[in-house]
Amino acid sequence: MTDSYISLLIQIPLVGIFVWFSLRLISIFMASLEKRDEQWRVFLEEQRQSSQDAIAHMAGRFADEIKALGKEVAEIKGKIG
Repeated sequence: MTDSYISLLIQIPLVGIFVWFSLRLISIFMASLEKRDEQWRVFLEEQRQSSQDAIAHMAGRFADEIKALGKEVAEIKGKIG
């Protein structure tokens, strides 16, 4: 009977150490995931902003081209009519 108690007293600290190690490893892994997720959020925000800026610039250029074409059409109409 005492042998089983001694065995149990030896196993309890080992289980405790294993549980502590497992929890510590999970904590490190979760911190790593959070850091990676934050880096992705920053990257995606920068990409979104860059895309929006490019689209806005392109829209401005299209508007300028349409105005120029409108003026040319008006000039051609004036020469024809």
